[in-house]
Amino acid sequence: MVLCGEIDVHTAPGVTNYLDTLTYSGDADLLIDLRPVDFMDLAGVRLLDRARARTSGRHGRLRLICARRATLQLLHHPRLRMDFGILSALPAPVPPQVAA
Repeated sequence: MVLCGEIDVHTAPGVTNYLDTLTYSGDADLLIDLRPVDFMDLAGVRLLDRARARTSGRHGRLRLICARRATLQLLHHPRLRMDFGILSALPAPVPPQVAA
């Protein structure tokens, strides 16, 4: 999933509703690309933390792709104590398993 533009108090409710739909089962494996995000405030961090909490079920996880310095500083702010799995680029595709 790719998020773009501004993730703030005005746009967060719509994004939260969408992520809630994706994480309903609790075992979603989400990779969210934040590279096109121009601005994100604490409302954006809260919605990502909510999605992470909802994916921490049996097989779920949330990973973020982020390279923008300001966004990384916000996500790594020591007072927030968030431990997001953050990648700087798309991971390499996993080759399909061949049955023997």
